[in-house]
Amino acid sequence: MHATGLVRLTTGETLPFDPTAYAYEDDNLDPPVLDVTYDYELATRELGDDSSAFARRRDVSRWLPLLPVDAPGDVLPAGGTPLVPAPRLARRYGLRKLYLKDETRNPTRCLKDRATAIGVTMAVAQGHTDVYCASAGNAAISLAGFAAHAGLTCHAFVPNIASRTRLNWLRRYGANVHVSQGNYDQAFAESEKIGAERGWYSRNCALNPFLVEGKKTCAFEIVEAMRGERLDWVISASGDGCTLGAIGKGFREMQAVGFIDALPRLVGVQAEALQPLVRRFWHDTHGDDSGATEAHSIAVREPRNALRLLNEIEASGGEMIAVPDAEIAAAQRLLATDAGLVAEFTSAATLAALARMAEERSLEGQTAVLVITGGRLDEES
Repeated sequence: MHATGLVRLTTGETLPFDPTAYAYEDDNLDPPVLDVTYDYELATRELGDDSSAFARRRDVSRWLPLLPVDAPGDVLPAGGTPLVPAPRLARRYGLRKLYLKDETRNPTRCLKDRATAIGVTMAVAQGHTDVYCASAGNAAISLAGFAAHAGLTCHAFVPNIASRTRLNWLRRYGANVHVSQGNYDQAFAESEKIGAERGWYSRNCALNPFLVEGKKTCAFEIVEAMRGERLDWVISASGDGCTLGAIGKGFREMQAVGFIDALPRLVGVQAEALQPLVRRFWHDTHGDDSGATEAHSIAVREPRNALRLLNEIEASGGEMIAVPDAEIAAAQRLLATDAGLVAEFTSAATLAALARMAEERSLEGQTAVLVITGGRLDEES
């Protein structure tokens, strides 16, 4: 085990490493989220050893020295997704180069599989038979697929806006589906109450500190694929703050082990109708988060990993952007017609944000990566 401890992000308190640690919610603005620390000197040596067993892997276990597990789990092969050039879109927005990190190539078509791979590995190691999460769709589908492979029982708590397509995917995998009468935040609260009462293993990424460790491997792979090429921007849709917060940590750890010299600037994107993270970044205390958006995967009114995300945005010199649904829809069409990638609605917010950035500043000579996660269209039969 290369993990050395845990840090409570709200206070900076350091704790011994505990694979069962969890950030139970309290009455504060930010829950007491935990962050895993590692022996970075040892990781530097081991990641530089091309003869090691994990160096030959192409899934998330390629990065075992920076993961909170002893060994690769017997799970679906998450990770190893391509970094796809998008030259037509790069020319449209004045960039030197634009890449799409195509997370639709994961087992259940989304980046969430990286986190699920770690969560299911740890759940099995700890002897759990039941796993749960709250999700607008992608995380639950990911957990359901991995649970089916591992022989675990999956309990998925979804909001009342969950589409028929996503519910069908969950049932195909054999998940027990709990449809809330309320929104995502209510489904989250219900999952935490029932999950804790019944002793199920939680895949709620905002509170389980080990899930972001899987997500950060997205950044590791971007660095490896870039081969020293300068990277200026990494853009990702943001709901609870977990994904881009994890990616930011991944880039900092790549810097710590000597794989990169400078951090790319992170850009988190939210829907204009529901943007609590954007408002918090810009210190806007007058906004209203009662709106509705078709970007269901980021329709979170109480982002529980806000502190993690905002810390990483600040460390990288990045920013938060809100875009309207109409611009997201246009970007979704452009990703298909100009890059050949069918992305779900939420994920297309990344290109909408890039378009907004190109209107406000020159991107000449710069390189950006859009994290495209989810490839499941809600109008599928």
